[in-house]
Amino acid sequence: MERGKTVRIADLDGLGSFAAEVSCRLRGGETIGLVGDLGAGKTAFVQMLARAMGITEAVRSPTFTLMQCYGVGEEYSRRTGIGELCHIDAYRLETADGLYAIGFGDYAGRKDAVTVIEWADRVEPVSRLGGYRRIGFGFGQDGSRILTVDPGLL
Repeated sequence: MERGKTVRIADLDGLGSFAAEVSCRLRGGETIGLVGDLGAGKTAFVQMLARAMGITEAVRSPTFTLMQCYGVGEEYSRRTGIGELCHIDAYRLETADGLYAIGFGDYAGRKDAVTVIEWADRVEPVSRLGGYRRIGFGFGQDGSRILTVDPGLL
């Protein structure tokens, strides 16, 4: 599959701007797979995306609960029709079956929800779903983050 744009992120402010830009392009029904090494910025991206979607509660990686869903802000919901952000940490999952066992199927493709999966490469069959978009997180030599973003997110 063709990968879209490569984006260099210098710091957390830059990651916040990137997340805000992504939030403006969401239409509901997307599954966003985040792939990259530990500490590359996947969880920070989800936290900043949540903030851009008007979510005020603390967003943490659901490492042990595996999935956590949040209601988006009223204004964001009114503008986009999206009502929920579902955040999944697939690191401890061994198959896509495990993903469905925790309730992913209840949210995948729903037009009023966006699902973000950290460690999406661990449940690779999810990449074949309609509405799937991938963001790859890597490290630049200068400490920056290099993101590879599928078409449709930027």
